[in-house]
Order: sequence, then structure tokens, then C-alpha cells
Amino acid sequence: MTGPSPTRISSGSHRFRRFEPSAEQSEAVRRLVGHTIAEIECELIVETLIDQGGSRTNASRILGISLRTLRNKIREYRKRGRTLPEPGATEGAFRAEPIPQLLSVR
Repeated sequence: MTGPSPTRISSGSHRFRRFEPSAEQSEAVRRLVGHTIAEIECELIVETLIDQGGSRTNASRILGISLRTLRNKIREYRKRGRTLPEPGATEGAFRAEPIPQLLSVR
């Protein structure tokens, strides 16, 4: 998946740019409509942990959140019954049960 292409919207400022998402990105966003930010955040965190073999340090860096925030969210998800990869888990060895509605095509 390629990133969005920046489009300059003002000749006077480099700070404000508009992004044009690809068709694939637009479809991914459409699948998220109807879900809460909390559900989407949880799935993003779980999938990032899986991708990083359970490494909290790498996942927090990728997600742009502090390690403390990630640990607090993991604790919260576990209290709600979510299964998460342990640190050192190898990719493919762990598969969390996703929220079914989140992955369904509308």
C-alpha cells in the first residue's frame, strides 16, 4: 500500500497540505465507518503488536504513543478479555481474534 500523495493547497505555506488517498486507502477507511474509535484503536494496537512480534517498544514507536500509554491500553484490553501477544512472540505464531464486524465489508 502506498502512502497518500501530498497536494499543495496554498502557495504561501508548506505547513498545510491536503492528502489524496489511494483507492485502496479509501476502501480501507470505508470499512471503518460505523465502528467506534476505541474499536479501531484496539485493532490497530493488536495488529501492530502482532506485526512486531509482541515488542511493546517497537509497537509504541510505530504507533507514535508512549510505552506507558501502550502498556495501559494493553492492561485495559486484557481486562476486557482480549488476547494479546506476549513480548518475544514470533510473527505467525500468534493470531488474535479480531472484532468480526470491524473486518467485514459493508
